[in-house]
Amino acid sequence: MKCTVLLPVYSGGGYLAAAIESILKQDEPDFEFLIIDDCSPDGSAEVIRRYAAADQRIRAIFHERNSGLAATLNEGFSEARCELVARMDQDDEALPNRLSTQLRFMNARPDVVVAGAFVYHMGRTPAHDRLVKLPVEHPEIVAALSKENCIYHPSVMLRKSPIVALGGYRPEFKNSEDYDLWLRTANQYRLANIPVPLLRYRFSTDGMTLGRKWQQILFTRMALVSYRHPEWSREEVQREAAVEVEKMGKDEFLETVARGTITELLRLDLRSDALRVLWIFSRQLGNAPAIRLVTSFGFEFLSSSLSRARTH
Repeated sequence: MKCTVLLPVYSGGGYLAAAIESILKQDEPDFEFLIIDDCSPDGSAEVIRRYAAADQRIRAIFHERNSGLAATLNEGFSEARCELVARMDQDDEALPNRLSTQLRFMNARPDVVVAGAFVYHMGRTPAHDRLVKLPVEHPEIVAALSKENCIYHPSVMLRKSPIVALGGYRPEFKNSEDYDLWLRTANQYRLANIPVPLLRYRFSTDGMTLGRKWQQILFTRMALVSYRHPEWSREEVQREAAVEVEKMGKDEFLETVARGTITELLRLDLRSDALRVLWIFSRQLGNAPAIRLVTSFGFEFLSSSLSRARTH
């Protein structure tokens, strides 16, 4: 086997089958497909069992209790039989040449420990996908990482031994476990993004709330503080991160997030999702930003509805 594909699953829903099939249809067939179900309450386990029974490359693990993403990923690295591990998420789709492209790259670049790639944000149809280009070489990635995460987690292929030696994923950085890992990896090893799109990334709005976005920014700041001060305790990191987040201005930050999310959904022609998010976010913002948001995008939806009505 040339690599292990690691797919953690929790309530994969209707997208899980497509994610699994996109790996099984790779043009490089020699891999181990490790799928770990973290005690999903839906029918994910049955989907996994069905595919595992049909394809011997799949090795499935089923948790009896929910462990969380970080613990599940660390278990996956412990269980992986190959040195090269490709990450995959339950609602994305790998392009057919993903593994072959990343294997060639990692074999040619032994200095790189984490290799992501360009991705497509998944539109209503493939014709509506949007290409996302990212920093490619280590110096520009490190410069970008000081501001934001520029490596898509489900696009990466990693070298197992260095990642395990670094301690793997840290659960205290909830929803930013990958960002924290990239920052720690960059201190000792090289990172890269392959300048070719290898993944269709689903711009999911399920369970999206501004409160969750605000909570996530705290963990993101914690990762950055820990990167700058690796000698600090968790309590010191959390305290400094809270101070930095407080200075950001919550209302302005949340309005920016809301505008960016709705704009991207409209670019992808996911108009019903955009309308639903507009409704949810406008109720979670203060009066002034909510009015600005509805005024801005309400006209967009009205114009679009009138335009479509004229064409029918």
